[in-house]
Amino acid sequence: MSAGAVPELSFREHMRGPVSFHAGDYNSGVIAGRRDGSWCSADVEVVIDDLDRFLHGPPHPARLEGSVTCPRLGGRLEVEEGRFDLFVRAPDARRRRVLYRLFLRDREGRPLTFSGFKLIEDDPNHDPWRDCSRLLVRLLAGHVSHASEADDDPRTVATGVLRINPLRFLRTALTMRGAPGRRLSAPVRYQAAFVAQLLAVYGGRGLPQTQFDFPTVRPGRTQLQGRPARRWHELPGRPALERRILPFETGDGSEINLHHIRARDAGPKPGSVPVMLVGGLAMRANSFYDSPSSPSLVDALVARGHDVWVENWRTSIDLPARDYTLDRAAVYDHPAALSTVREQTGAEKVDAVAHCMGSASLTMSVLAGLVPDLRRVVSSAVSLHIELDERSRRRLAWLVPPMSRFMRGFDPQWAARAPSVLAAGLARWARFAGREYANPLNAATTYFYGGRPDGLWQRDNLDAETLEWLAREFGYAPLSFFRQMGRCAESGHLVPVEGLPELRGDLLSARPPRGTRFTFLAGLANRFFLPLGQQLTWEHFERMQPGEHRLRPLAGVGHLDLVVGRRAQRDVFPLILDALA
Repeated sequence: MSAGAVPELSFREHMRGPVSFHAGDYNSGVIAGRRDGSWCSADVEVVIDDLDRFLHGPPHPARLEGSVTCPRLGGRLEVEEGRFDLFVRAPDARRRRVLYRLFLRDREGRPLTFSGFKLIEDDPNHDPWRDCSRLLVRLLAGHVSHASEADDDPRTVATGVLRINPLRFLRTALTMRGAPGRRLSAPVRYQAAFVAQLLAVYGGRGLPQTQFDFPTVRPGRTQLQGRPARRWHELPGRPALERRILPFETGDGSEINLHHIRARDAGPKPGSVPVMLVGGLAMRANSFYDSPSSPSLVDALVARGHDVWVENWRTSIDLPARDYTLDRAAVYDHPAALSTVREQTGAEKVDAVAHCMGSASLTMSVLAGLVPDLRRVVSSAVSLHIELDERSRRRLAWLVPPMSRFMRGFDPQWAARAPSVLAAGLARWARFAGREYANPLNAATTYFYGGRPDGLWQRDNLDAETLEWLAREFGYAPLSFFRQMGRCAESGHLVPVEGLPELRGDLLSARPPRGTRFTFLAGLANRFFLPLGQQLTWEHFERMQPGEHRLRPLAGVGHLDLVVGRRAQRDVFPLILDALA
């Protein structure tokens, strides 16, 4: 466009929201920014020089002009250069992003980049307004192009979420101005194209899986945490360890992965049996090694010379949110993960340490004869028998059936960034129910998944830093899982629900393969999955295979604090190491 020419269309936007200068992901940035009173706003003008090319031609960004105001950076910062991309495929027509990139300078003249995107996809419980009005932002040191920005970029200064409220959105529509002769037609064309794109995203059935909670700058990179597949790299926060992430396909075509972890200066002990760790509901592989508590379970295993593998099964917050049951994990995920470990190591047998629903689903795999290559299994919190506290039983019986008519699942991350009005309302109620927690993400986690503030852990077993870390470690779980748990609680033991041929028959009549030995860990202070369940399973196995299995009750320990609590290193890890010896 020639100098001095009038753009075909322009309009103004004003967005404001909390940002944090010490949180990593967007949701944590929202919570920390609100708590610290740290806010940022963007007042920009979108300038489209060639409307036809912008809407219908090859990708061609609009210009952004204006300013960003952030008190922590010295106040108002003028935009030196900016670009705006509308509805970029991420990666397909049902998933789109709106991209913002502004080059700024702080008061000392140091370059900064304002990088943001709107996540436009038909996620579970979706609400198009919230998607279109919410901008996930990062501030980075230097002028950083989109191509060079990494998901774990060390230049990140701040993260958060900015929003445009309905009144501001109306003002945006009213500020649309077309060039002379197109004052009305240009805004109408833009708005028509905008609505058409929204219909393409939200007009059909909801997507079967989405990456709403922790989206990355590069779409689809959450699974690998921004790392190249299968390549060793230093483990963040654990400089003595290194990790590689191996994606693989399960029996039903889902893609999950394994985290392989070893010491940087020494490999596993020669002849050691590989150990696979399996986490609980809506958690991820990092739960076993990323906690601020030192050492973690992975640290302890590596120090003893074990070859450590951690499974990200389909519940993981690193994977796209989807509907699932324990049946699919038992039949498709765990057997494929163990097969991958054996292929990579050449080992004939593998040991496993499994917690919560990872333990329950792995127990199903064992009893169905799907994992005969398991030697030792350390089962934490729950396995074959399901004994819930009365409050959790009532919630499964009374709350889940009516909620299934309106929603597909629950998610503690809604306390930071909810996808709909209904989800936001549930998150507010969860925050009220867990109001003794300063972090609303902890409150929502204990309400949705523990049923009570002390359901998931004994709080006095967690230091403040670990409790803050746990706020990031729980994500979406589908109501299909909760419906299954309702049936299991009613029956008192695991019940397959999908009719998969591999799980036909009564699990209570099955016995572990010869040579597979269980050690059952039971926190006697567990207020969610009562320790009676582990005792009943041990007694059941003992009747079938006398002397083969062990029960290890742990006084003063609850549910998840059994793995990440301040007493784990002293009271729990030695029992796990002994069981694997």
